[in-house]
Amino acid sequence: MRKPDHPIRLPGRLTDGVVVLDGHRVADAEAHLAGEDEEMLRRFDAPHASTLEQTRAAIQRWIDARSAGGPMIAYAMRRPSGLLLGGCELRPVAADRIDVSYWTFPSFRGRGYAGRALALLCEAAATLDGVRRIEAHIDADNLASRRVAERAGFVERGLVTDEAWSGETSTRVLYTRALGAGRARTLSAGT
Repeated sequence: MRKPDHPIRLPGRLTDGVVVLDGHRVADAEAHLAGEDEEMLRRFDAPHASTLEQTRAAIQRWIDARSAGGPMIAYAMRRPSGLLLGGCELRPVAADRIDVSYWTFPSFRGRGYAGRALALLCEAAATLDGVRRIEAHIDADNLASRRVAERAGFVERGLVTDEAWSGETSTRVLYTRALGAGRARTLSAGT
């Protein structure tokens, strides 16, 4: 993962009225752990299911990274009521590109939440100085995630090799979406 040259500053809360993206809280750990399934573990190259302690530690890393302005910015994906639906994150890969990932817990899949979250992330990424492209690296057999990216205006560009936490490599489908010149759009952060 590339460390940003300068802190990433994005709104603390993004919403379209149906989905809210905001910061994780350590109190989200139980709901997050309950939402993990084999599909999520496989897509994020996790060798085994997490423990509650590991989940709390991961969430604390996400909180710390948001506070520091990177190297990645994770958002909790919620309903306006606060119910945790999944999450998403942005990670710089170069001065002009940022990578996006998103996940929805099993009981909330197929309802359009990931697409809404992705649209909000694209809008937020477009406000970052110099960021002109957003990328998604998606497993070829993850058809649902590929459809989410395509509906959000991403275009398939070929294959890319990613390194997993374990050091092993995976070949994924690269999707990209142009964002303009950076800061060209106005972000509505919601309240």
